[in-house]
Amino acid sequence: MIIDSKGMKEIEKLSGFSVYELMQNAGKASAAEIKKRIRPEDRILIVAGKGNNGGDGYVIAKELSGYACKVYQAEGKPLTEAAMQACEELDSGIILKPREFARELKKADIIVDAVYGFGFHGELKSKIKSLFRRINESGARVFSIDINSGCEADTDHHDSDAIISEVTFALDCWKPFHMLRKEHECFREAVLVDLGLPHTISSSCREMNEELFFRNFPAKKENAHKGTQGKMLLAGGSYGMAGAISLNITGAKTVGASYIHAALPHEIYPIVASRHITPVFHPFAEHTVIPVLESVLPEASAVGFGSGAVFMPRKSEAMDYILQNSRGPVVLDAEALRMLVHNMYILRFVRVPVIITPHVGEFAEILNIPTSVLMDRKVEYAAKFAKDYNVIVVLKGANTIVAAPNGEMYFNQSGSQALAQAGSGDLLTGIMTGILSMTKDVMTAVCMSVWLHGYLAEIGTEEHAIQNFPIEQFPEFMDKLFKKHGM
Repeated sequence: MIIDSKGMKEIEKLSGFSVYELMQNAGKASAAEIKKRIRPEDRILIVAGKGNNGGDGYVIAKELSGYACKVYQAEGKPLTEAAMQACEELDSGIILKPREFARELKKADIIVDAVYGFGFHGELKSKIKSLFRRINESGARVFSIDINSGCEADTDHHDSDAIISEVTFALDCWKPFHMLRKEHECFREAVLVDLGLPHTISSSCREMNEELFFRNFPAKKENAHKGTQGKMLLAGGSYGMAGAISLNITGAKTVGASYIHAALPHEIYPIVASRHITPVFHPFAEHTVIPVLESVLPEASAVGFGSGAVFMPRKSEAMDYILQNSRGPVVLDAEALRMLVHNMYILRFVRVPVIITPHVGEFAEILNIPTSVLMDRKVEYAAKFAKDYNVIVVLKGANTIVAAPNGEMYFNQSGSQALAQAGSGDLLTGIMTGILSMTKDVMTAVCMSVWLHGYLAEIGTEEHAIQNFPIEQFPEFMDKLFKKHGM
């Protein structure tokens, strides 16, 4: 279960345990995991904060009493009642005086980070930044309890001097922070520690994996025909950009879309048609863009628009027409996103679900903020934009973030740097439009698409190098997966 800090507080409140009892559970369970990873001769330094996360550290210290263990109070004595009680149960001799810290830091083989938990927000104070910098430079193995100190539980924001750990022990539930490891790189591994708390609340964070994907993917029935799973429309491409819409089609064929319409400029039609023989093509010239869309749009149960449309004639009119007249979800990518800059008001008049698929640079341009500002607050900006403009935001990255207007989020775990190449976004647009054309729940379809895009890269890298990864072979990778599941 992935839960935010508000939900975690509610779980703790409904558990029936006191704060002290929760602290004991967390500390003992964390200590048990730590014992699996240390040697009898290791010197352990526990760095405790003044709140309840520090209290977890005191319980851990008590559980590790058979080891050479010391405790450093990073911000002084504990302030919460439960943490005070846990501290009083320790042998006072293991609590370091401030002047002893430097000596013990040099000796430490293991450092346990128990300074801040999921209640931390904002930036670190200068004294703590200096302390954390020394810990990160110490060379010791670091274990963080629940959330790396200096990081926020619900977002990808972290202080530049946040604790970097070998292992972070997620207490009871995964937090959004744990799902964004590739973005912040603050830990090497996260381990879920079961605290035995009842989970009686629902989560706003979606999850996706192979089992969930095929539970939601519609298999073809015995009486299926070519239009049973819907018809999709891909519109885009332009002179010099034939590869983009070609990869859209490859993406659609990856998921077995059985009826693909492709509207594209007539000058690139021979190029694309020579690579794909199954779509129904609708070539257009400048004066026939809208008539072509008028003829094909009523048949489409999902539309993908914008890939390679840099020099497409009457592209702005085409996007407006699609948004105003589509009868199914619309995926906007690439050039369509650039046309949204200073033109976002058009999203307020759309009557069908809209999915935008920007990478960080494109989204920063839409928001009119520096990329560096967005990089530090991707989750917050994606969630706010989704709510303000009633669209689903697919913010592409190492851990792609999906934000829905109703507050639901999805943090993708699949994929690798093999997808860090031109064309992989065009492929995703085709996959997503294909799945949307045959799946009713839009948010589910989007999560399925993002997960599959990454997962097929993982399958592909079993046989192909990351550096020269062939994204055009996605249909072959998917064929193995379909066969595995009897489809």
